[in-house]
Order: sequence, then C-alpha cells, then structure tokens
Amino acid sequence: MLSRRFLPPLATLVALLSLAGLTGACGGGKKKAAPVPPLEAYRQAEAFMAARKHGKAIKWFEKVDTSQDAELRAQVHLRLADAYFERSNILNLAEAQTRYQSFLNAFPLSDQAPYAQFRYAQCLARQINKPERDQTPTYRAMGEFRKVEELYPSSPWMAEARKSLADLEDHLSQDALVKAYFYYRRKAYRAAEARLRDLITANPDWEGRDEALFYLAVSLRRTERGAAGDEVLTVLSRDFPDTKFGKKAQALLARGGPPAAAPAAAAGTP
Repeated sequence: MLSRRFLPPLATLVALLSLAGLTGACGGGKKKAAPVPPLEAYRQAEAFMAARKHGKAIKWFEKVDTSQDAELRAQVHLRLADAYFERSNILNLAEAQTRYQSFLNAFPLSDQAPYAQFRYAQCLARQINKPERDQTPTYRAMGEFRKVEELYPSSPWMAEARKSLADLEDHLSQDALVKAYFYYRRKAYRAAEARLRDLITANPDWEGRDEALFYLAVSLRRTERGAAGDEVLTVLSRDFPDTKFGKKAQALLARGGPPAAAPAAAAGTP
C-alpha cells in the first residue's frame, strides 16, 4: 500500500484525471480522412492510367463515389475494366472480361457499348490456343467480334473488329495447315487433301496459301491423280513465282512425277 505522503492532493488528482480524460478524447482514434470528391478521385485515377500505373488507377477508381451520378458510375465501371485489361496477365484479363460483360448488361444503351463489346471480344481473342490445339476459344472470339458488326454497324470499332476477325481466320488457317501436315507426314494423303481443300476454300486470301497449295498438289500426285496435282502446281507457280513453294512447284513441273520422298517440314509447321 502506498504511503500517504506519495498521494497527490485531491485538487491535483482531479486535475490530472480531467487532463487524462481530455487526452483520451482527443487521441482515442484517428480522425477519418475527409472523402475525396468524386471528380477529383476520378481525375487522379485517370492520371495513373495515363502513366500506365494501372494498379494505382484501380485503387483510385474504386474510391470514386458514384452513388449520385449514373453517368459517372457507367464511366468508372468501364474504366475499371480497361485498367484490368491493360495489366494483360491471364487473371487480370479474366477480370476485365467479366467487367466488360457486366457493363454491357448494366448499360446496354450506352454510347460506350460498342467499345465494351469490342474489348470483350479482345479479351477472348487474347486467350485462344496455339495451332494444333482446341480452337473453340477462337470461334467464340470470332462470334463476339461479329457482334460489333451486327449490333453496332456505324461504330468506329467496326473496322478494328473486321481486322481482328481476319487475324483469327488466319490463325484457324494455320491450325488447319498444321493438322493437314500431320496427315501428310504420315502418308495419309487423302486426309491431308481434304483438310487442305477446306483451308483454301475457307480463306483464299491467306498469306500461307502457297504452302497449302503445294502440299495439296503433292498429295494429289501421291494418290495417282497426277493431272489434278499438276493443275494445282501450275496455279502455284503462276500466282507465287518468287516464293519458296512457288519455286518448288516449278521444279516439280519441270521434273515430272511426284518427288521421291516427302519434302522437308513445312515453313511455320512443326
């Protein structure tokens, strides 16, 4: 028990207790920071987007209070999707895809809907498989790009959508060539021929068409349809005289008959 001589006088004790209470009231917790005005938070987020600091942009977009402004709510919704899209890795791409779809569901009449549809299709296009693997994601992406043309024919994104569609068609052509060459190497020439004909018909302007024509011609020759094969070689040597496969066609026509062995691996194929 403390000696009485160590106890402060009553008046002093009261003063000390009052001071302690005052200090506790002042320092009992941090003051909450005043909320950032919505437009200021939005401007800060856009500044980080311009600086390509997408992680910080996401944090600032999430701070924007859009409860009183429907137009701002739509814009923040879309720009959050953009921020995730720009981060590129597969997890962020999946998040962006979900957010673009959510925007289209929530704001179907927005003048930004064509852009959101185009970006949604781009998310899918960035997740397609390499040639020789399942191309279902490729067909799905193509379907979404076609929606830009079908739903928003006058939008500024239509030309970009068409270019993306052409790129995906070329990707499918490369996939078809790889698979046709698989059969060709195994001397399943009829199976190779069928796939090569489909490829050439589906995408007649593909830049790899000369390679497809060459293997089609050789497949025909090797199944004792030399005349048909020569017709293809003639087209190949005429239309692609300066390419690797055009020169091979010229050599085969000059030599006559099928080559003694299957040619070396096709350019761009395993």
